[in-house]
Amino acid sequence: MIPSSVTRAFGTGQPTDAPVRVDGGVSHAVFRLTTTTGRYAAKRLNTVDERWWWDAYHEAARIEARAAAAGVSLPTRLEPLVAELDVDGVRQHWQMHRWSDGRRPTDPAGDGLADWTGATLALLHRDPAGGAPERAPLYPLTSWHEWLGEQDTPFTRQVREHLPTVAAALEHLAQPGPPLTAVLSHRDVKPDNVLLTDDGPVLLDWDSAGPDIAEHEILRSALAMGFEAREPFERTIAAYLRAGGRALPADPAIFHGIVEAQLRTAEWLLWRALGHRHDEPAERDHAARECPARLRGAAESLRRIPEWTTWLG
Repeated sequence: MIPSSVTRAFGTGQPTDAPVRVDGGVSHAVFRLTTTTGRYAAKRLNTVDERWWWDAYHEAARIEARAAAAGVSLPTRLEPLVAELDVDGVRQHWQMHRWSDGRRPTDPAGDGLADWTGATLALLHRDPAGGAPERAPLYPLTSWHEWLGEQDTPFTRQVREHLPTVAAALEHLAQPGPPLTAVLSHRDVKPDNVLLTDDGPVLLDWDSAGPDIAEHEILRSALAMGFEAREPFERTIAAYLRAGGRALPADPAIFHGIVEAQLRTAEWLLWRALGHRHDEPAERDHAARECPARLRGAAESLRRIPEWTTWLG
């Protein structure tokens, strides 16, 4: 349920139907809300107390606003950026966007997705960052052993089976690579975050927006939006270059960003599954299912990077 204080905070009118949970992600709960003034996407945020989280959240909101002003197609966001509400003695945080009707991409060869993806990322990459993103170092393999040593469960035993992938990923990421370009961007352009509407594709879910590497993001997105097929990948890169995107050398190390993103997400999901972020049991269970999936994805990426490199030749 969505508390009435949420609709009052955003001035969206009175609900006319029960809200419907619609999300399929791993971070926040999203509901379709129908009221006397229209339809909305209401998101209940999973937050952490550390200052860095709130700084990153507001940075993402600023990037979203700049992208909208630059012409990127995205849902209209309502003020305030976040509503902090006490619900039965529990602090909740909500955001609200106008609802967009559409469907998720399923065919990489259709809907002009490759051209849209390349052109959209070239547009986003015109927003430069002051320098390379400041990110905490990836944890060494010894840390994974320490975390998994906290518990002996089917989940931790399953993750232990993937530790050779963690070691291989860390070894790959230690290899030197070509010069890279710092930008401020969406950072998560994939089919789950794109909606095909009557007016064209719409880019959703800007909560992860922030500093990124242009070369890493376009490669991640070209693979994701093309479902890792060669033709849509090459079309996406061609559209990106036509729209002013950066040149991409055929160097295996340029795919570092894909492996790093998978490994960082697996770290985060592992912490959540082990209870380090004080998630609810259902959210911990979801993280426990997703963590091995990210590690399997990293193993597949490491296997295919030599092939993907030839696609840039």
